[in-house]
Amino acid sequence: MVRVGQVRGAFGVAGAVKVEPLTDNDERLRPGAELWLEGRPRRVEWARPGPEGVVLKLSGLDDRTAAGALVGRYLEVPADQVKPLPAGSWYHHQLLGLRARSESGRQLGEIVDVLERPANDVWVARAGRQEHLLPATKDAVIAVDLEHGEVVVADWLLEVEEA
Repeated sequence: MVRVGQVRGAFGVAGAVKVEPLTDNDERLRPGAELWLEGRPRRVEWARPGPEGVVLKLSGLDDRTAAGALVGRYLEVPADQVKPLPAGSWYHHQLLGLRARSESGRQLGEIVDVLERPANDVWVARAGRQEHLLPATKDAVIAVDLEHGEVVVADWLLEVEEA
């Protein structure tokens, strides 16, 4: 499953929810779309722009209490329904779990998170209690091999300059 939105709050008294979109595909959050919420499919009955995203009325949610209980939950679609990305781009879910290493072979751990930042994403690789923050830029990422489950980053990322 791929996350396409996160419930941020209840809206009104009839079960509508405020949603932060996690997709650039507007069709995902339009009336008639099918989204999965907590393992169950729900149809978007209506949608409109909201103060910080979109407000949706989902089938099966009919009161404010039920909607409020979903704060923080994710709206998802099956992974086989996402559109292919251009070469050199990856969905976050494709990166999670990949092994990260430097060009020279130093093991950096497993990609456990993708942080979205204004300049570029940052991939978090963790090995035990040690974390490496890897900028997802063309000069830092040498290769992403989804088939073999590996990310290779430039050695200069691991260099420390003494002041």
